[in-house]
Amino acid sequence: MVSIPKVVGVLSCGFLLCLGLSTVVHAGQADETGPSRLERAKTITGELLRVEYGDYFVKGQDGKEVRLTTDKTTQMMGQLKKGDRIEAKVNEENHALLIRSLP
Repeated sequence: MVSIPKVVGVLSCGFLLCLGLSTVVHAGQADETGPSRLERAKTITGELLRVEYGDYFVKGQDGKEVRLTTDKTTQMMGQLKKGDRIEAKVNEENHALLIRSLP
C-alpha cells in the first residue's frame, strides 16, 4: 500500500513540473509573435578563411576575422569552401542562423 506522504510528494512534484512547462510554452509563443530570428539577426559578409570543428572563420569587410559558430539549426545554402564569398545571418553571440555563398 502507498503511504499518504509519498502520494502528496508525487502530486506536488507533478504540479510544479506543469507550472515550469507552462512557462516554457508561454516563452516560446511570445518569441513567435515578435520579429523572426532572421529579421533580428545582423548580416556578416566576407571571405571564408577556414572551417574548424563546425566553426566558420570569415574575413569581414572591415578586414577583421570573425568566428561563426554553427549547429544543427544553422541553415546552410550551397557548398562552401575556403575562399568563397559568403553572407551569414548571426545572432548577438555570433551563432550563425544562416550561411550562404555569394556569386
